[in-house]
Amino acid sequence: MDNSIYEYIKNGITIKGNPLDGYEVFTIPTQHFKMDSLHQLTPETFENAIQKQKERDELTSEMFKEVFKEVQNEIDQDIINQLMGHEPNPDIIPMNTIDRLYKNYLTECDKIVKSHSFSDEPERFAQEEFINKLLTNDDFYQKWGENCCEELTYVERYNIWIGKNYETGIEYNPEIVPDFDNDYYEPTPKRKLKWN
Repeated sequence: MDNSIYEYIKNGITIKGNPLDGYEVFTIPTQHFKMDSLHQLTPETFENAIQKQKERDELTSEMFKEVFKEVQNEIDQDIINQLMGHEPNPDIIPMNTIDRLYKNYLTECDKIVKSHSFSDEPERFAQEEFINKLLTNDDFYQKWGENCCEELTYVERYNIWIGKNYETGIEYNPEIVPDFDNDYYEPTPKRKLKWN
């Protein structure tokens, strides 16, 4: 081996190929480059390959900067639009699921009012009440929930029911059977929100 190329291969070199088809050489500073003969493993060959790799890196970097600039401009514009009250682009700034569902609910309420179908007009809930309905009312959840919740386990519901209706500090006790549907007690959620 020519000692003059040691600096170029000291961190490793991979050579694939044969004398008929040529060789593909890989080192970290050069990446992949081709040559016809192993006799071409000279400092000049490595320097040329390193220079070509630098040029490719610079070109890639410039292309990435342009793409990044375009995406950043789109994001900036979308933020400005959102601050002005326009609808955000969900591909760039996803709306919180609950905010989106609540907005859909209010939009539907507005459509019903505009169509003068007052007999079908849903009650217009504040967002906190809307969330509570999603968690406790099966029909409401089926209509407006879009799979935004996951079911609570019996023990989770039990602990919520105990916490709302008994003294604090009581843990799961199979002798205390909750009456989830009794109006005497505070409603116990059936579901919990999936936060995305």
